[in-house]
Amino acid sequence: MPKHSIFLFAAVLASFLGFGQDNAILLKGKVTSSKNDISNVLVVNLNSKKSTITDSLGLFSIEVKLKDSLRIRAVQYLPKDIVISKSHMNSSMITIQLIDNIIDLNEVTVTPYNLTGDIDRDIDRLHLEPTVTSYSLGLQNADVTKMTQSERLLQEADRGKYVSLQTMDEYGKLNEILSYVGLSVKVNTHKIMNRFSGRTKSLEEMVKRDENMALEKEIIYKFSKQTIAEQFNIPESNVNGFLTYCLSQPDFNDLSNSRNMSEIWTYLETKSTDFKRLDISKE
Repeated sequence: MPKHSIFLFAAVLASFLGFGQDNAILLKGKVTSSKNDISNVLVVNLNSKKSTITDSLGLFSIEVKLKDSLRIRAVQYLPKDIVISKSHMNSSMITIQLIDNIIDLNEVTVTPYNLTGDIDRDIDRLHLEPTVTSYSLGLQNADVTKMTQSERLLQEADRGKYVSLQTMDEYGKLNEILSYVGLSVKVNTHKIMNRFSGRTKSLEEMVKRDENMALEKEIIYKFSKQTIAEQFNIPESNVNGFLTYCLSQPDFNDLSNSRNMSEIWTYLETKSTDFKRLDISKE
Protein backbone atom coordinates (compact mmCIF):
# COMPACT_ATOMS: atom_id res chain seq x y z
CA MET A 1 0.00 0.00 0.00
CA PRO A 2 1.44 3.41 -0.93
CA LYS A 3 2.72 5.49 1.98
CA HIS A 4 0.32 8.38 1.32
CA SER A 5 -2.63 5.95 1.39
CA ILE A 6 -1.58 4.72 4.84
CA PHE A 7 -1.45 8.29 6.14
CA LEU A 8 -4.85 9.03 4.61
CA PHE A 9 -6.37 5.90 6.18
CA ALA A 10 -4.88 6.80 9.58
CA ALA A 11 -6.23 10.34 9.37
CA VAL A 12 -9.73 9.14 8.49
CA LEU A 13 -9.66 6.58 11.31
CA ALA A 14 -8.51 9.18 13.84
CA SER A 15 -11.20 11.56 12.67
CA PHE A 16 -13.84 8.86 13.00
CA LEU A 17 -12.71 7.91 16.51
CA GLY A 18 -12.61 11.54 17.55
CA PHE A 19 -16.13 12.04 16.23
CA GLY A 20 -17.31 9.01 18.18
CA GLN A 21 -16.02 10.49 21.43
CA ASP A 22 -17.55 13.91 20.80
CA ASN A 23 -20.89 12.58 19.58
CA ALA A 24 -23.58 13.26 22.20
CA ILE A 25 -26.46 10.89 22.89
CA LEU A 26 -29.63 11.11 24.95
CA LEU A 27 -28.91 8.81 27.88
CA LYS A 28 -31.91 7.22 29.59
CA GLY A 29 -31.70 6.08 33.18
CA LYS A 30 -33.61 5.07 36.29
CA VAL A 31 -32.87 6.01 39.88
CA THR A 32 -33.71 3.37 42.48
CA SER A 33 -33.85 3.32 46.28
CA SER A 34 -34.87 0.79 48.90
CA LYS A 35 -37.11 3.19 50.85
CA ASN A 36 -37.20 6.87 49.95
CA ASP A 37 -39.07 8.72 47.22
CA ILE A 38 -37.30 8.54 43.84
CA SER A 39 -39.11 11.45 42.19
CA ASN A 40 -37.58 14.91 41.73
CA VAL A 41 -33.99 13.66 42.11
CA LEU A 42 -31.60 16.08 40.43
CA VAL A 43 -29.34 14.71 37.66
CA VAL A 44 -26.58 17.11 36.51
CA ASN A 45 -24.06 16.75 33.69
CA LEU A 46 -21.04 18.43 35.30
CA ASN A 47 -19.37 18.93 31.91
CA SER A 48 -22.20 20.50 29.91
CA LYS A 49 -23.94 21.97 33.02
CA LYS A 50 -27.24 20.62 31.72
CA SER A 51 -29.61 19.12 34.27
CA THR A 52 -32.90 17.32 34.66
CA ILE A 53 -34.93 15.68 37.43
CA THR A 54 -36.51 12.26 37.72
CA ASP A 55 -40.22 11.63 37.30
CA SER A 56 -42.47 9.78 39.76
CA LEU A 57 -40.97 6.44 38.65
CA GLY A 58 -37.37 7.62 38.99
CA LEU A 59 -36.86 7.82 35.22
CA PHE A 60 -34.79 10.52 33.52
CA SER A 61 -33.05 11.34 30.26
CA ILE A 62 -30.10 13.66 29.73
CA GLU A 63 -27.66 14.46 26.93
CA VAL A 64 -24.17 13.07 27.54
CA LYS A 65 -20.86 12.40 25.80
CA LEU A 66 -18.26 9.76 26.51
CA LYS A 67 -16.36 10.46 29.77
CA ASP A 68 -18.86 13.10 30.93
CA SER A 69 -19.48 13.13 34.68
CA LEU A 70 -23.03 12.91 36.06
CA ARG A 71 -23.93 13.90 39.59
CA ILE A 72 -27.13 12.56 41.12
CA ARG A 73 -28.32 14.21 44.29
CA ALA A 74 -31.33 14.89 46.50
CA VAL A 75 -31.76 15.93 50.11
CA GLN A 76 -32.74 12.43 51.22
CA TYR A 77 -29.78 10.71 49.49
CA LEU A 78 -26.01 10.78 49.53
CA PRO A 79 -24.69 12.42 46.33
CA LYS A 80 -23.42 10.01 43.68
CA ASP A 81 -21.09 10.72 40.74
CA ILE A 82 -20.67 8.47 37.71
CA VAL A 83 -18.39 8.82 34.68
CA ILE A 84 -20.03 7.92 31.37
CA SER A 85 -18.31 4.90 29.86
CA LYS A 86 -18.78 3.06 26.56
CA SER A 87 -21.04 0.54 28.31
CA HIS A 88 -23.27 3.42 29.46
CA MET A 89 -23.35 4.83 25.93
CA ASN A 90 -24.35 1.45 24.47
CA SER A 91 -26.97 0.69 27.11
CA SER A 92 -30.65 1.30 26.41
CA MET A 93 -31.09 2.35 30.05
CA ILE A 94 -28.78 2.62 33.04
CA THR A 95 -29.82 2.00 36.64
CA ILE A 96 -28.44 4.09 39.51
CA GLN A 97 -28.86 2.88 43.08
CA LEU A 98 -28.81 5.68 45.66
CA ILE A 99 -27.95 5.38 49.34
CA ASP A 100 -30.20 6.99 51.95
CA ASN A 101 -28.73 10.02 53.66
CA ILE A 102 -28.80 8.96 57.31
CA ILE A 103 -27.96 11.74 59.75
CA ASP A 104 -26.04 10.50 62.77
CA LEU A 105 -26.87 12.17 66.08
CA ASN A 106 -24.29 12.65 68.81
CA GLU A 107 -26.71 11.53 71.47
CA VAL A 108 -30.04 9.73 71.25
CA THR A 109 -32.40 9.32 74.19
CA VAL A 110 -34.51 6.16 73.91
CA THR A 111 -35.93 5.93 77.45
CA PRO A 112 -38.48 5.44 78.97
CA TYR A 113 -39.86 3.35 76.09
CA ASN A 114 -36.82 1.06 75.64
CA LEU A 115 -36.48 1.97 71.97
CA THR A 116 -33.90 0.41 69.66
CA GLY A 117 -33.60 3.09 66.97
CA ASP A 118 -35.17 0.76 64.38
CA ILE A 119 -38.43 2.49 63.45
CA ASP A 120 -40.19 -0.69 62.27
CA ARG A 121 -39.43 -2.52 65.53
CA ASP A 122 -40.09 0.49 67.79
CA ILE A 123 -43.57 1.10 66.33
CA ASP A 124 -44.56 -2.43 67.36
CA ARG A 125 -43.13 -1.87 70.85
CA LEU A 126 -45.10 1.34 71.43
CA HIS A 127 -48.49 -0.27 70.66
CA LEU A 128 -49.79 2.96 69.15
CA GLU A 129 -53.51 3.29 68.54
CA PRO A 130 -54.64 4.34 65.04
CA THR A 131 -55.02 8.09 64.65
CA VAL A 132 -58.69 9.03 64.57
CA THR A 133 -59.48 11.71 62.00
CA SER A 134 -62.60 12.99 60.30
CA TYR A 135 -61.47 11.09 57.18
CA SER A 136 -61.02 7.76 59.03
CA LEU A 137 -64.50 8.21 60.55
CA GLY A 138 -66.00 8.82 57.12
CA LEU A 139 -67.45 12.19 58.06
CA GLN A 140 -68.95 14.45 55.41
CA ASN A 141 -66.50 16.84 53.66
CA ALA A 142 -63.55 15.10 55.37
CA ASP A 143 -61.58 15.20 52.12
CA VAL A 144 -62.04 18.94 51.62
CA THR A 145 -58.77 20.88 51.79
CA LYS A 146 -58.58 23.11 54.85
CA MET A 147 -58.63 26.80 53.97
CA THR A 148 -55.94 29.16 55.20
CA GLN A 149 -56.85 32.21 57.27
CA SER A 150 -56.37 34.55 54.31
CA GLU A 151 -58.58 32.33 52.13
CA ARG A 152 -61.34 32.39 54.76
CA LEU A 153 -61.12 36.17 55.05
CA LEU A 154 -61.32 36.52 51.26
CA GLN A 155 -64.33 34.24 51.08
CA GLU A 156 -66.10 36.24 53.80
CA ALA A 157 -65.30 39.57 52.12
CA ASP A 158 -66.38 38.54 48.61
CA ARG A 159 -69.25 36.18 49.33
CA GLY A 160 -72.40 36.21 47.19
CA LYS A 161 -73.58 38.19 44.16
CA TYR A 162 -73.62 41.96 43.87
CA VAL A 163 -77.38 42.04 43.28
CA SER A 164 -79.99 39.30 43.68
CA LEU A 165 -83.75 39.08 43.17
CA GLN A 166 -85.95 37.75 45.99
CA THR A 167 -89.61 36.80 46.06
CA MET A 168 -91.65 38.49 48.77
CA ASP A 169 -94.89 36.93 49.99
CA GLU A 170 -96.41 39.59 52.25
CA TYR A 171 -99.74 37.88 52.90
CA GLY A 172 -98.80 34.24 53.26
CA LYS A 173 -100.92 31.54 51.64
CA LEU A 174 -103.59 34.00 50.47
CA ASN A 175 -101.14 35.40 47.91
CA GLU A 176 -100.47 31.93 46.58
CA ILE A 177 -104.16 31.45 45.93
CA LEU A 178 -104.45 34.82 44.22
CA SER A 179 -101.17 34.22 42.32
CA TYR A 180 -99.82 37.45 43.74
CA VAL A 181 -96.09 37.46 44.33
CA GLY A 182 -93.97 40.51 45.07
CA LEU A 183 -90.33 40.91 43.97
CA SER A 184 -87.55 42.69 45.84
CA VAL A 185 -83.98 43.54 44.86
CA LYS A 186 -81.25 42.80 47.40
CA VAL A 187 -77.97 44.71 47.05
CA ASN A 188 -74.86 43.12 48.60
CA THR A 189 -73.38 46.28 50.12
CA HIS A 190 -70.79 44.26 52.08
CA LYS A 191 -69.26 42.84 48.89
CA ILE A 192 -69.44 46.19 47.07
CA MET A 193 -67.76 48.12 49.92
CA ASN A 194 -64.94 45.56 50.18
CA ARG A 195 -64.33 45.84 46.45
CA PHE A 196 -64.54 49.62 46.48
CA SER A 197 -62.23 50.04 49.48
CA GLY A 198 -59.60 47.68 48.05
CA ARG A 199 -59.94 45.15 50.89
CA THR A 200 -60.86 42.32 48.51
CA LYS A 201 -57.84 43.00 46.27
CA SER A 202 -55.57 43.15 49.32
CA LEU A 203 -56.88 39.78 50.53
CA GLU A 204 -56.42 38.27 47.04
CA GLU A 205 -52.78 39.40 47.08
CA MET A 206 -52.41 37.91 50.58
CA VAL A 207 -53.76 34.54 49.38
CA LYS A 208 -51.36 34.56 46.42
CA ARG A 209 -48.45 35.48 48.71
CA ASP A 210 -49.27 32.56 51.02
CA GLU A 211 -49.40 30.18 48.02
CA ASN A 212 -46.02 31.42 46.78
CA MET A 213 -44.44 31.00 50.22
CA ALA A 214 -45.74 27.44 50.43
CA LEU A 215 -44.39 26.63 46.96
CA GLU A 216 -41.03 28.23 47.77
CA LYS A 217 -40.73 26.01 50.86
CA GLU A 218 -41.63 22.97 48.75
CA ILE A 219 -38.94 23.80 46.15
CA ILE A 220 -36.28 24.28 48.85
CA TYR A 221 -37.35 21.02 50.51
CA LYS A 222 -37.07 19.12 47.20
CA PHE A 223 -33.73 20.51 46.01
CA SER A 224 -32.13 22.42 48.95
CA LYS A 225 -30.64 25.91 48.76
CA GLN A 226 -27.15 24.49 48.30
CA THR A 227 -28.15 22.54 45.18
CA ILE A 228 -29.93 25.54 43.63
CA ALA A 229 -26.96 27.80 44.40
CA GLU A 230 -24.40 25.40 42.94
CA GLN A 231 -26.38 24.45 39.85
CA PHE A 232 -27.36 27.99 38.85
CA ASN A 233 -24.19 29.68 40.10
CA ILE A 234 -26.10 31.92 42.51
CA PRO A 235 -24.81 32.77 46.01
CA GLU A 236 -26.70 30.72 48.57
CA SER A 237 -27.64 33.92 50.39
CA ASN A 238 -29.49 35.06 47.24
CA VAL A 239 -31.52 31.87 46.68
CA ASN A 240 -34.59 33.19 48.51
CA GLY A 241 -34.50 36.36 46.43
CA PHE A 242 -34.11 34.30 43.25
CA LEU A 243 -37.15 32.16 44.09
CA THR A 244 -39.19 35.23 44.97
CA TYR A 245 -38.20 36.75 41.61
CA CYS A 246 -39.31 33.61 39.74
CA LEU A 247 -42.59 33.24 41.64
CA SER A 248 -43.50 36.87 40.91
CA GLN A 249 -43.30 36.39 37.12
CA PRO A 250 -46.70 36.35 35.33
CA ASP A 251 -45.81 33.26 33.29
CA PHE A 252 -45.13 31.25 36.45
CA ASN A 253 -48.81 31.02 37.43
CA ASP A 254 -49.60 27.97 35.29
CA LEU A 255 -46.56 26.10 36.66
CA SER A 256 -47.44 26.91 40.26
CA ASN A 257 -50.94 25.48 39.72
CA SER A 258 -49.68 22.24 38.14
CA ARG A 259 -46.95 21.64 40.80
CA ASN A 260 -44.88 19.81 38.15
CA MET A 261 -41.38 19.89 39.65
CA SER A 262 -39.68 18.91 36.39
CA GLU A 263 -41.20 21.89 34.57
CA ILE A 264 -40.52 24.16 37.55
CA TRP A 265 -36.83 23.16 37.59
CA THR A 266 -36.52 23.91 33.85
CA TYR A 267 -38.19 27.27 34.45
CA LEU A 268 -35.79 28.11 37.30
CA GLU A 269 -32.85 27.19 35.09
CA THR A 270 -34.08 29.57 32.38
CA LYS A 271 -34.79 32.43 34.77
CA SER A 272 -31.47 32.11 36.61
CA THR A 273 -29.70 33.88 33.72
CA ASP A 274 -32.15 36.80 33.86
CA PHE A 275 -31.87 37.02 37.63
CA LYS A 276 -28.06 37.09 37.59
CA ARG A 277 -28.11 39.77 34.92
CA LEU A 278 -30.57 41.82 36.99
CA ASP A 279 -28.56 41.26 40.16
CA ILE A 280 -25.35 42.44 38.48
CA SER A 281 -27.04 45.57 37.11
CA LYS A 282 -28.12 46.49 40.65
CA GLU A 283 -24.54 46.33 41.82
